[in-house]
Amino acid sequence: MRYAEPVYLDAPTLHLGERVETVTEAVARGAIAEPVAEKYGYAELRISDLAPVEMAERAALSALATAGVGALDLDEVLHAWTYFQGHDFWSPAHYVAARVGASRAVPLGVQQMCNGGMAAVEMAARHLLAEPEAQAVLVTTADRFVPPGFDRWGGDLGVCYGDAATAVVLTRTPRAPAVRLLATRTAAAAELEAMHRGHAPFSPAPLGGTTTLLPRVTKRQFNERPERADLAKMAYAALTEVLGRSLADASVAPDDPRLRGVALPRLSLNGLDEVYRPAISDVTGAEVFELGSRTGHLGAGDAVANLACLLAEDPPAGAVYVLISAGAGFTWTSAVVEVV
Repeated sequence: MRYAEPVYLDAPTLHLGERVETVTEAVARGAIAEPVAEKYGYAELRISDLAPVEMAERAALSALATAGVGALDLDEVLHAWTYFQGHDFWSPAHYVAARVGASRAVPLGVQQMCNGGMAAVEMAARHLLAEPEAQAVLVTTADRFVPPGFDRWGGDLGVCYGDAATAVVLTRTPRAPAVRLLATRTAAAAELEAMHRGHAPFSPAPLGGTTTLLPRVTKRQFNERPERADLAKMAYAALTEVLGRSLADASVAPDDPRLRGVALPRLSLNGLDEVYRPAISDVTGAEVFELGSRTGHLGAGDAVANLACLLAEDPPAGAVYVLISAGAGFTWTSAVVEVV
């Protein structure tokens, strides 16, 4: 989708967990095997003692202050997450809205697994375009991957998880630091949902706290199925499609000198090298950014976190970046943005 009317992503903010565990420490305590750690390429993961929504509140307040947007000016507050937010039967989005003082905003929870942050950005942008009276929308993400329910180092295949929150304000006029949203494209492969479901029967109640989630087990069970879909092949097809079409929608050629780079999800290096890099390089020769080695995968927040890190380098006005996002299910999004 091309955003012909101006939509800006203002003050992207990353709130990282306040503590760090290095890969050396994790290997020493047996949390991850050294050969696997070397293959994955994570140097350290961020860990927080705050609830996810408490981190989201801090990120949101910082983003609003930086953008100079009042909480009462927000039309919507969208909150996306991947894992448990602290209570079972409850709305995290309403918590974030209440804590930042957005009493006039409509809170919405977005659950699209790790693609949730970009799904929320797309929803927010379309709301601004569809509702002339809307002035600003806040998007937050937050995830915290802690025991007993989650094993951040060894519970999954191809990814280790860090705790963090992100926030970004969407408006029709830029509030520095900001980028203009030029285009987004999203593709999905619903036949891959079983990769995170496995063989277990449907449960009548949440299992959080009674067992440790082990996505590595469900992924292996999925791969045992004779009729299984090929994740690598489908991911390659989806990535080349969304990247190519989003660049075309944005009127940015693959070799356009304005295109400074493509930021990838904060997955393991081997996974990025095997699937993501080949797909990107078959569309554009632009530089590829892998920014997760000192944070881990941040659940729904990778794309906004990457944008915050890119803008922290003070790129020149007119520079174009692509943010790639992906989430279980599976869904992939490519967003083309231009620094203003």
